[in-house]
Amino acid sequence: MTNRQDDDSKQVKRIETKHENLPGQLQKVVFEIKKEDYEENVENALKKQRRTAQVPGFRVGNAPMGLIRKMYAKTILVQEVDKLINENMDLFMKENEVKYIFEPLPIEEESSVDFDNAENFTFAYEYAVAPEVNIDYKKLPAVVDFKIKPTEEDRASYINQLRERHGNYITPETIEENDSVSVKYGEDKDGFFFVRDLNEDARKKFIGKKVEGTVTLSLRKAFAQEYALSRFLKLNDPKELEEGNDYKYKVTVKHIGRIQPAELNEEFFKKAFPDGSVNSEAELIAAADKYVTDQYQPELDRQFMNDVIETLIDNVSVELPDDFVKRYILLTQKDMTAESLEEKYADYKRAFQWQILEGKLVEGENVQVTAEEIKEYFRNYYIKNYFGNFNADDVKDRVEELVKQTMENREYVKSVYDLLYDGKLTALLRNKLTIDHQEGDIKAFMDMLTARREGKKPAAKKSSKKTAPAKEKEETPKARKTTRKTTKKSEE
Repeated sequence: MTNRQDDDSKQVKRIETKHENLPGQLQKVVFEIKKEDYEENVENALKKQRRTAQVPGFRVGNAPMGLIRKMYAKTILVQEVDKLINENMDLFMKENEVKYIFEPLPIEEESSVDFDNAENFTFAYEYAVAPEVNIDYKKLPAVVDFKIKPTEEDRASYINQLRERHGNYITPETIEENDSVSVKYGEDKDGFFFVRDLNEDARKKFIGKKVEGTVTLSLRKAFAQEYALSRFLKLNDPKELEEGNDYKYKVTVKHIGRIQPAELNEEFFKKAFPDGSVNSEAELIAAADKYVTDQYQPELDRQFMNDVIETLIDNVSVELPDDFVKRYILLTQKDMTAESLEEKYADYKRAFQWQILEGKLVEGENVQVTAEEIKEYFRNYYIKNYFGNFNADDVKDRVEELVKQTMENREYVKSVYDLLYDGKLTALLRNKLTIDHQEGDIKAFMDMLTARREGKKPAAKKSSKKTAPAKEKEETPKARKTTRKTTKKSEE
């Protein structure tokens, strides 16, 4: 790595660089550019431009050099000076091992830049040194890590769904609560609905009815939700329902359908879990618990990370030069006004502080996501959602083909990269921070969040606490860089 850096440094055209070591986070660096620093490169670029320039009245490559200079010299000069500034800024930061945040900002009043009349230029910049961040994990408040504890109702719902999915379709004589019903109404209209989509009064009118049985009622009042009514009426959108129309009809039952749940036997387990992972009722209950907890885990992880971010920002000092940061935001966000920034700055500041803290947290840690991990995520996704009932060897080639195609979609890859990275960061924080483990059903989780918003003590059930050993490092966080604008291009 050192040799590569040395080679890069040798290739840079060095210009006069002055650094003022000022107290505090803000520092100043000044670059002096003389004509001899850029003259040769500008001339070479003009000659190259002449060879390909299409100028009316001249063949390609034969336009007078004076005309080429008049047409292109200023643009090429600006480009060459911009390149010199960028390369020397990077060289200055690298050689002096400067850890900085944001991007250096030009000091207009101390710069001298006139591309129309001058040959020498002065560029003054102000930059912010990354703050020293020390995280003492032992002194941080405990962070709640909530775990969903499945209820009997959760388990029953999951198991019943599986039993219905692999059950038998039958046509019973009378309607019951979980049946589907096909009907005729009006002169020649037909419809289909699930009994569960009706309100309680309407359900009572249909339950027990046989084929050719009739019920007269207002459909608008019968369905619990407008979307269910619009679906029954075969409308594309609930907005198409006629205002003031009760849709009162005499409805005649024409067909009754019911899914007879599968028995919990060997045949059911083979159909529901073709991979052989579940072969008994005890294992089915364990699978139900895993399904329920997995279903809520992303939301629990998000809440945990939100709590971590708030805890760290509120308890770890991350100094920022506010005036500099505001100038940076106004310079990089053209639609931002000073008045709007004042209203939003507190949120911006916390976001920047978290970026710096995150950089500190992952220093020296293996928080990396590899291409193979992303492929494995896609592989598991396709197997679970499309090929769950197939033999793995039979669909292996097709799955790999889909994974290859998906890896070519940069948006999908970035989305999964972020997901996996966040997962690793979350796991790292659970090991480092003092964790207040709490558990309960989803209602208890929501009650806890509500109690927080209302400033009340949460009533969630507590279990053990785990305190991780503090692992303190003194290095400053890695600088986060964006594109740096170094020269102000004057209008031609």
